[in-house]
Amino acid sequence: MTMSYMSEDVAFVKPVPRKHVNRLSIQHWQLRDLVSCPNTRKEFYFVNQNNVHGYNTDTQTTTTVLKDLTYSPTSMTTGEGYIAAGGQRSQLTVRQLATNWFAQATVGGSINNAMTISAYHNQARLLICNNDETIKVYSLPSLQRITSISLPTAVNYCSVSPDGRKLCAVGDSNQVFLYDVGPGGSYQRVQSLTAVSDACFSCAWNQSSDKFAVATQDGFACVWDIRSTEKVAKLPTKQNPQVKGAARSIKFSPSGSIDLLLFSEHVSYVNLVDARTFNECQSIRVAPPHCDQHISGVSYSPDSKSIFVGLETTVLEYDVDTMSRRSFPEGSII
Repeated sequence: MTMSYMSEDVAFVKPVPRKHVNRLSIQHWQLRDLVSCPNTRKEFYFVNQNNVHGYNTDTQTTTTVLKDLTYSPTSMTTGEGYIAAGGQRSQLTVRQLATNWFAQATVGGSINNAMTISAYHNQARLLICNNDETIKVYSLPSLQRITSISLPTAVNYCSVSPDGRKLCAVGDSNQVFLYDVGPGGSYQRVQSLTAVSDACFSCAWNQSSDKFAVATQDGFACVWDIRSTEKVAKLPTKQNPQVKGAARSIKFSPSGSIDLLLFSEHVSYVNLVDARTFNECQSIRVAPPHCDQHISGVSYSPDSKSIFVGLETTVLEYDVDTMSRRSFPEGSII
C-alpha cells in the first residue's frame, strides 16, 4: 500500500487561476460538493443561499437555474441533462437543463446529504443519500422510486462507476460499502472495506471503473482497486491531522489520459495526485497566505482540461497541464 510519503515537486496545473467572482454558500459544515461542471468548461453550476446558479465563463454572466427555493441546498448534483438540489428536511428539486421541466418533492427521512445522477441502460437514475441510513433511488423524469438501499449508518455520499456496474457508498462510519448493480437494476452489497478511523464524506470512481477513492474526516484520501481489498494508496491531506485538514470532496479526472485524483480539504487547500502511481502530489493553497477560506466544492470540466474550486466569494479555474500528463518517460505522447 502506498503511504503518506509523496514527491511534491510537481505541477499538474498552471499556477495562476482565472477568478470567477460569485457568492457561494455552504449549508452544512461537512457537506462540500456544491460546484459542478457537467457539459463544457465554459459553464459551471453552484449554490448560493436558496438558489442554484449557472455561470458562463466566456460571457461572465450568471443565470439562475433553481430560484427562490424554500430551503438552502445541502446537496447539489448534475448529470444526464438534469440538475438536482436537496435540503435539510429531505426536500428535492430537479430540473431538466435543456427545457423548463422541473419537479419538487419531499423524499422522506432526514437531511439529503448528497445526490448523484447516473445512467442505467437508457434510463436516468437519481440516487439520494439520506441521514436515515438509506440511498433512495428514483427514475428521471418520472420521479418514481425504484428502490431504497439500507445501510448500517447515515449515508453521506455515493458514486456509480462510469460503466454502471458498481456503486460505492460511504457515511458516518469508517466503512466503505461496495455494491454490484445487477442486470435488472438491483443493488447487491458485495464488500465492506475499512477506510481509516473516522467518517467518510465523499467517494469517486476513475474513468475506467477499476479504482475508487474515498475522502475521510480524519484527513486522508484512500484508494482501492476493485480486484483487491487492500488499499492501493492512503494519501494524507496537506493540513492533516488538523481538523481543517479533513478531506471533503474527491474526484478523478473524467476523461482523456489525464489520470489525476483531486481532493479538497475543509479549508484553504486542494490536492492533486498522480492517479497512475499515487506517488506525486501537488498541494495548492487556494486561500490567501494568512487567511483560511472554506471550500464549497471542486469539479473537473468534462474534458479534464479545467479544475474549478468554489470559495466563499469566487470560483477559481485552474488549467491542467494536459501536455505533461500525456507524456511518459520514454517521450511518447498518448
